[in-house]
Amino acid sequence: MGNFIGREEELGALQKLYDKKGFCMAVLFGRRRVGKTTLVNKFIEKNKCKSVSFVSTEMTESELLSRMGNDVLESLAPNLNGKIKFDSFDSIFDFMAEEAESRRIVFVIDEYPYLAKSCPYMNSLLQKYIDHKWKKSNLCFILLGSLVSFMRNDVLGSSAPLHGRANLEFKINPFDYKDTADFVPNYNTEEKAIVYGLTGGIAKYLEQFDSALPLDENIQTLFFSRNAFFSEEQIKTVITSERSNPVAYNSIIDAIANGKTKYNEIQSATGMSDINFCLKNLIAAEIIERRETPKPYYIIADSMINFYFRYVAPGASLINSGKGKIYYEQKVKQKLHEFMGSVFEKMAKDYILSNVGTKKIPCFVTDVVEYQNSVKIGKEIKSVEIDLLGLDGKKYVLAGECKFKSEKFGKEDLEIFQDKIDFLSALNLKAILFSLSGFTDYVAKNAKGYALVPLAQMY
Repeated sequence: MGNFIGREEELGALQKLYDKKGFCMAVLFGRRRVGKTTLVNKFIEKNKCKSVSFVSTEMTESELLSRMGNDVLESLAPNLNGKIKFDSFDSIFDFMAEEAESRRIVFVIDEYPYLAKSCPYMNSLLQKYIDHKWKKSNLCFILLGSLVSFMRNDVLGSSAPLHGRANLEFKINPFDYKDTADFVPNYNTEEKAIVYGLTGGIAKYLEQFDSALPLDENIQTLFFSRNAFFSEEQIKTVITSERSNPVAYNSIIDAIANGKTKYNEIQSATGMSDINFCLKNLIAAEIIERRETPKPYYIIADSMINFYFRYVAPGASLINSGKGKIYYEQKVKQKLHEFMGSVFEKMAKDYILSNVGTKKIPCFVTDVVEYQNSVKIGKEIKSVEIDLLGLDGKKYVLAGECKFKSEKFGKEDLEIFQDKIDFLSALNLKAILFSLSGFTDYVAKNAKGYALVPLAQMY
């Protein structure tokens, strides 16, 4: 296996489970291309153990049975391959129980939702084997799934047949900005941050970037060429996998990307009578997010999807005619800092939460949220937006501002921030400022008691 990055916590949890005697079960889930299979393959490689890795796909029951049977024999008894044939999943699972009586075997079913949908009895069948035959064996059973809602509800849910059987349940998240940086070691911190924004920390996307090449060249090739990896078809797969009516989902995302963030605005822009079902699915897939402010609104949570709809899709005609490089240089490149605004806020939030309890953070916080409110000043209504609001329970304790721009965080930026926090009803409120390009001497002198964090310090 090539260079493996991050996932120490996940590998450690799997190893601890594996080292115990007897049967064990792990359920790992997370969005597509996040690196679930790579993680489990690394775990198997590390332990040099006997293993069966079966990948479910959209096939009939008989096709899945045949493929799983072949995989089991090839891995555990290649001398029997072609000589015996399993006539049911029961017979495969009985064989697994026998093979694992005296030795540790790892049995992986990848993309389990496909198997469960083709074989509706599968959850109950696995429950029977776990409770009766496998529990006496040395089998290490691992279920992987990309359909997060199915894994949570139909596998781990309180009414699911497999509820309570797993010794380990783990949601595999995208890489954070620090681990993402390890994929592009030759880049400077600004370029590493932009790669994080363009990929959202998804392993498969990160693997497409070659830090031996200039960042602009990577972006042009991967997003703005006729054979781009991040193509319209790739985007469709991310958005509409396991969901019908792709046009509806695309319309909702396009509306949000173009500034229609309130429910009524999205509904009007799409021309749909009911967008609740699609919104619910997009939120569950972690593609969009509902922000709970006094006036709730929606954002595109997947930064790669956000970049594509805001900056790539509008240039589709030029890209398809071979003019993608010109389009990028003339219309997109100068907007990368603008795009990175919300990404930088997420990075700052991660920085705060990962450093709670250290000298880097001036107070204790339990959560960090965005703040939006409207206040009345005389006859006027003033909108107050604060990038980062640190909470200790329900108490405001920390306010933060983020600037991802070529200029240093300056006097005007500081005064605007100080004006906004005056509207917060909080005592002894601490402040933290994040900046791509550092801080002017004025800010360093006048932001007394503030934590000042340049981008380079975040890595």
